[in-house]
Amino acid sequence: MNPGFAIMFGLSLAMDALAVSIAMVICSSLTVSATSVVRVAGTFGLFQALMPLAGWGLAERSISVINGFDHWIAFGLLVLVGGRMIFEGTRNGEECVFTNDTSRGMPLVLLALGTSIDALAAGVGFIPLGLEPFFTSSVIGFVTFIVVAAGMLLAGRIGRRSGERTAIIGGLILIILGLKILFTHLNG
Repeated sequence: MNPGFAIMFGLSLAMDALAVSIAMVICSSLTVSATSVVRVAGTFGLFQALMPLAGWGLAERSISVINGFDHWIAFGLLVLVGGRMIFEGTRNGEECVFTNDTSRGMPLVLLALGTSIDALAAGVGFIPLGLEPFFTSSVIGFVTFIVVAAGMLLAGRIGRRSGERTAIIGGLILIILGLKILFTHLNG
């Protein structure tokens, strides 16, 4: 198990959550405090940790069916998610969508769920990559917590454009991971 790979995986998956948390601070009435940062970062981190486990569980049940082309599935999912992140990051000039405090209740849960869908798809790749699911998911959740907390604390200085750039960077990292999976299996 390569902890560096798990950290890189976590960083790429955390980019959506980072972009949303920055927008929450910049575009809403959210007051940045220790409580709000822990609540938002904790919720995003929890969802980012649980969703890959769900993806892994689904993939594990169907491994005998997909064993011959699992690397293509992982590649396709990561490129699809990465491409979507890049597309979202390149949409300029959109209005802020958060007008109220979104750091609690159902709005926070829906934002955390929405930003963790790509982690569900990434969990499918645990089997072809030979990743230990519980360790990798824990690292993804912890990395997301740290990234979101740091992003919220620095949001006043960073500005909205950086949130868009982080989504592009995260998308590129996911595409690179997908290419690595594909080339590893085709050359192996």
